Amino acid sequence: MKLFVSYASEDRNFAEHVALALGPAHQVFFDRDALPAGGDYNTRIRAAISESDGFVFMISPDSVVSGCYALTELGLARARWSHPLGRVLPVMARPTNYVDIPIYLKAVTILEPVGNLAAEVSAAA
Repeated sequence: MKLFVSYASEDRNFAEHVALALGPAHQVFFDRDALPAGGDYNTRIRAAISESDGFVFMISPDSVVSGCYALTELGLARARWSHPLGRVLPVMARPTNYVDIPIYLKAVTILEPVGNLAAEVSAAA
């Protein structure tokens, strides 16, 4: 299964742990590893989402703020899957005000890890 991991740059550490945990069982698109310097970033992101079977969105105050590129990625995922059920896994990476979370993500259960974030995401994916 191909998974795309979306996150705000401030959450790179969390996202990298999640990508590594998912790696043995899934083909993971993680921008740090998949995007060479100088490439057409936007085109590669669009293609990766369109080729993905699932989408992991790391929720944090930074990922849901207006202007964050993670919201652009979420918009591309929404265009691909009109409903997130079975395709989008929203993960509470850091406590975030619930009213700030996009409605699309609230349409499914948000994973709120209480133990190891990466292990719980890997188990849920």
